[in-house]
Amino acid sequence: MKVFYFFLLMQFAQISFAQKTFLFPKIKSEGVSIEQLTPTNWSVIETTNGDLNNDGADDLAVIFESNKITDETRTYGDNNTEIIKETQKPRILAIFFKDNSTANYRLSVQNNDFILRSQEGGKLGDPLNQIGIKDQQLYLRFHGGAEWRWEMGYTFKFENKDWFLTSAINLYFNQNSGDMTERVYDFKTRELFTTVGNLHRRDIANRKTSEVLYFSQLRTFKTFKKPWAWEIMPNVYL
Repeated sequence: MKVFYFFLLMQFAQISFAQKTFLFPKIKSEGVSIEQLTPTNWSVIETTNGDLNNDGADDLAVIFESNKITDETRTYGDNNTEIIKETQKPRILAIFFKDNSTANYRLSVQNNDFILRSQEGGKLGDPLNQIGIKDQQLYLRFHGGAEWRWEMGYTFKFENKDWFLTSAINLYFNQNSGDMTERVYDFKTRELFTTVGNLHRRDIANRKTSEVLYFSQLRTFKTFKKPWAWEIMPNVYL
């Protein structure tokens, strides 16, 4: 009997170890420079500056990447179910507001999920294409695939003390034939604009339609887990 209980204990210990999740560092709440704000054993891979809260100061958005490869369970498909285990370098998006009086950066939000990892772009490699600030909005762009390629773009705006998704674009096309479907989402006006046709002959071969977008409430970094995780319409993922 003692041998049996010992066996159960060992099995429990192995399962607990296997289920141990990666712990993200907590980004500093305030700092005067990017160097001060960068966690130990992490590196800065992208930055952008611009006014995000309409106070005239140049705010800061940073993408950090871990220096170490680890196992992550990533969400795919329905924004809730974590079904894909990947071995890669985790990434963090951190957005800071600049304090005009002290010149310090104050953390507005830390997001550990939304930024695609370097292995999530298919044959094209790292999917992180662009991060930028314009018109007090944060722009994130990703791309990937092989012969069939995809481009995803998301725009977030700070309103009512939270970061809301205001617009998005999803382009899916064949690199050789040019066959494409492009969807542009305006969440403020609840409109979806769809273009189906050919990437190389946009003016003569494409069919454009518009329709009403149906969703319960605007998504934020908290409620929109990551790209490809929101089934906004049946079989259409954003």
